[in-house]
Amino acid sequence: MMVASTSMTAACLSSLFLGSLMCLIVLICRRYGRDPDNIAPPIASCLGDLITLSFIGLVSTLLIPMINTPIPSVVGLVVILSAITCATFTRRNPLVRHLLLEGWSPLFGAMVIEVATGIVLDLFVHKYEGFAILAVAISSLPGNVGSILVSRLSTALHAAALSISQSRNSRQPSPKLVMITLLLVTLPVEIIFLVVVHAVGWLNLPFLFMAWATLFFCCTVGSSLLIARALTNFLWSKGFDPDIYALPVHSAVMDLIGQSLLVLCFEIVAALGAHVRSKPGS
Repeated sequence: MMVASTSMTAACLSSLFLGSLMCLIVLICRRYGRDPDNIAPPIASCLGDLITLSFIGLVSTLLIPMINTPIPSVVGLVVILSAITCATFTRRNPLVRHLLLEGWSPLFGAMVIEVATGIVLDLFVHKYEGFAILAVAISSLPGNVGSILVSRLSTALHAAALSISQSRNSRQPSPKLVMITLLLVTLPVEIIFLVVVHAVGWLNLPFLFMAWATLFFCCTVGSSLLIARALTNFLWSKGFDPDIYALPVHSAVMDLIGQSLLVLCFEIVAALGAHVRSKPGS
């Protein structure tokens, strides 16, 4: 009950916080004439795990002293009752009623994929020094740019379906141009990340590893963009909203691909005689 109440409470608080933050970001972008498709997805992606883990730590810290009391069970019951209440009010609102039945399958699919990602992380995080630090960049950043592409393509498809695209002042860039731009933007970010990790003393990264890591990073970003485009178009052709169905699956797939390619990078570099090591005292 302690684990169940902690996880449910943290998930609800994280969803409430992130959902409110995303709404605020969209409103701010609209106010200042910025495209929220370029801003909201990466913020949601990078903050999701951080905010959720922070709430898990906070809630568990508060509940652990009361682990042998009925309080954890009461907290879990309150969360369940809150969910039932929210579902009831949502069902009565015709504008959002359909959301109760949408989006379940991609979440379960993403959960299954993330289990495989967790297995990869568990197998290699102790075998390779710095694997956990490097996995964040080589999987999360490509997932972020893929989520941007999904959101942009989904918005363009919705706009075309509503016949409002002609009212825009300028034409939207082609998907290929957007994909190339996102790749070129993220490449220097990855290089700067590797240089900073080496410079501040977190890891001793041989140049050979940095070169291979950059190459595999480009492969991961390319895969992310291609999967994002194909998945968005496929779901749209089947009548599913890509914003709901594509993003969870795409994020989970990129975590798995990114960490798998990072394992391959470590293996190749080790076979060539170079090794990543923590610097003394770091």
